[in-house]
Amino acid sequence: MEREELQYLREVILRKTGIDLSFYKETQLQRRLHFMMLRAGVQSAHEYAALLEKDPQVLEDFKNRFAINVSEFFRNPERFEDLREKVLPELIATSGPVLKVWSAGCSVGSEPYSIAIVLEELERKKLYQIWATDIDEDALQQAREGVYSENYFSSIPRPYMEKYFTRRDGNFVVAPHLKKRITFVKHDLLRDRVDQSFDLVVCRNVVIYFEEEAKKLAFTKMSQALRKGGYLWIGSTERIPDPPSFGLRYALPFFYQKG
Repeated sequence: MEREELQYLREVILRKTGIDLSFYKETQLQRRLHFMMLRAGVQSAHEYAALLEKDPQVLEDFKNRFAINVSEFFRNPERFEDLREKVLPELIATSGPVLKVWSAGCSVGSEPYSIAIVLEELERKKLYQIWATDIDEDALQQAREGVYSENYFSSIPRPYMEKYFTRRDGNFVVAPHLKKRITFVKHDLLRDRVDQSFDLVVCRNVVIYFEEEAKKLAFTKMSQALRKGGYLWIGSTERIPDPPSFGLRYALPFFYQKG
């Protein structure tokens, strides 16, 4: 795909979905777009752009396949163990009356709900509020509904399923008291402001697809959203090359603390 074609396709996608592809690595972007064009049965960027304009199913397929979804509860269970045993006890001891968490790029909500369950299970109880954001309104709507099929639960401890979910028509529905602790909001990590201060920011497997400058912008924004002593939790395929440049220090694998 020529650069002019790619830029035209980016403009159409931004207008139709709100997703700004200018921040994404070009080689990976070209590969993913080529795959989606093949799925749609077209050869050129202009043909694919025309389908995105007129065919709702093609547009929906693009959004579903391009979105970076953390698609199961308690993904990477060992990291949730670190969160429960090491990170949260410190944050609870040093935070204000309400522990504040930001789950950035939350997709369909399995991650913020998993964090809420961990907080509910702590012996030392504390009020908490989770701000969960994503660019995909359809994913956020599923998160608000809190209805999931069984394939989302391969990593969750079974007692949690019985305690925090009810069965309905072959699916599992999140308990209402968990929903009350989470606010799902459409938000672009790179373009929109963050006006709150958080004890914990979670952004896993999102920035891996960004260009270097976009990564720096994202890490800067997330660090600025942390209060001093707060933690940033990133994905197991990601790293921050120079944490002090963002006011952070390495604390645990994939956890960084603001100095």
